[in-house]
Amino acid sequence: MQSTSNTMRIPSFVDIGSGLYTRVPSEKKIFIVEDNDMHSMMMDYLLSKENTFQIFKFKSGEECVQRLNVNPDIIILDYGLPGMNGMETFRKIKKYNPKIPVVIVTENKNIQIAQDFLNAGAYDYIFKEQNAFNKLNNAIDKVFQAIAKKEYRAGDRMTLLLVSSFVVLIVLSCTISYLLLKH
Repeated sequence: MQSTSNTMRIPSFVDIGSGLYTRVPSEKKIFIVEDNDMHSMMMDYLLSKENTFQIFKFKSGEECVQRLNVNPDIIILDYGLPGMNGMETFRKIKKYNPKIPVVIVTENKNIQIAQDFLNAGAYDYIFKEQNAFNKLNNAIDKVFQAIAKKEYRAGDRMTLLLVSSFVVLIVLSCTISYLLLKH
């Protein structure tokens, strides 16, 4: 297996809109599934300039699928892979966990293939061209902002649940006290 892991810096807080910021948990994991060593190294380098997370690199879809138990937060996937192509790999990823965001980064400019990926639930389809890495960085930022917003809302729901439970306990306590003192 040709996977490697590399750690990068990610901001501690992310803007989730309306001037709200929330802490981003560290140890976010990104899979790069790319058989071209140069493209893989460039993605790793460009993503590592401003972020902190673990990067796992794979040269084939089979290697990626074998390591899905690591539970990546996002997968960057090439279409033209040896063995299992990108679409087959994508389907196995989505079968394992349909919530994992997958960004396709490929030289394949076939519009029908791009549409097939997007219709099947790919987060984005980026052609390998001059501004591909900027588009990839933007897509990853959007994914992590969405994750942060979801975690923030989940935290709000938990706070609301705790406060509601506390209020119910106070009401019950007051009711029981009243009934006991009444007798």
